[in-house]
Amino acid sequence: MLIIRRECGSMQSRQLEYFVAVAEELSFTRAARRLFVSQSALSQQLRTLERELGCRLLERDNHHVTLTPAGRSFLEDSQAILARTRQAVERARRSEEGISGSLAIGYIKGYERTNLADMLYSFHESHPKVQLSFLRKNVAELYDALRREDIDVAINLFYSSEHMEDIQWQGLRSWPLKAVVPLSHPLAHRAMIELSELRGYPLVDIDKGKGGYGERDTISQTLREAGLDPQVSLSSEDVETSVLCVAAGLGFALLPGYLTDTLPAEGKVVALPLAGMERKMPVVAAWLPSHKNELLDVFLDTFLDVDEQGPSLPEGRA
Repeated sequence: MLIIRRECGSMQSRQLEYFVAVAEELSFTRAARRLFVSQSALSQQLRTLERELGCRLLERDNHHVTLTPAGRSFLEDSQAILARTRQAVERARRSEEGISGSLAIGYIKGYERTNLADMLYSFHESHPKVQLSFLRKNVAELYDALRREDIDVAINLFYSSEHMEDIQWQGLRSWPLKAVVPLSHPLAHRAMIELSELRGYPLVDIDKGKGGYGERDTISQTLREAGLDPQVSLSSEDVETSVLCVAAGLGFALLPGYLTDTLPAEGKVVALPLAGMERKMPVVAAWLPSHKNELLDVFLDTFLDVDEQGPSLPEGRA
């Protein structure tokens, strides 16, 4: 039982519970029934509480109970104290027993090549009773799954805050946008190129599905700003097919650094850094604030690996 020591005496959590019950019910009869105690015991505890506080909390007669100004102020604080006490007890029990439950994590295709496994390993090692499940999809599919509450969190590319009104996010890292070309390409030997230098070459694109989260507009604008309007030779559904098509000479591909950093050093393609696009592709952890899962809060607050520089994004987390 919580006991708050004061100069005027000892105030117990039971007294706060009794006061809150009477204040919320505005009836000693209903409050006693709610607490499974007698009205006389309830009245005695409240008189003791008022005596220790040195002020009246309730005005009562044979028919009515009302709160005094001091009672209204004390009610708000008492409710907060009791709520925090319950939370503290629950956290202590969880720490002793180990939290359990489930957490569904969605991630953008290819992000398994990053330190995502390290984050998940740390979380699983700390909370082995939590059942993890995963969904690997493209941008729009992940955000749609988040909105359907098929997943709790999406590790996903962020293109625009448009159509994201109900979603919050935490920036993780901004990756460079790179041009993937075959080794036989005239620019393959360069350490860095301008995107405009790819004018006239066909593009191997990634299928963006129905889109809707700014992915089409962002890439189209990037190409336009570089003076490019490339013919799309093929639109693939996965990175591996795109790289295969580039190696086969069907065109160039634009891919984020988390995909290109793990390309074989002695492969048939090369990823060329693009000038001015070193932090073009931000990745975020996104979630629905209306979807409640306490395990998600633990994952977001403790186990996300956020780059110190962080991506430049609109504010997304309250």
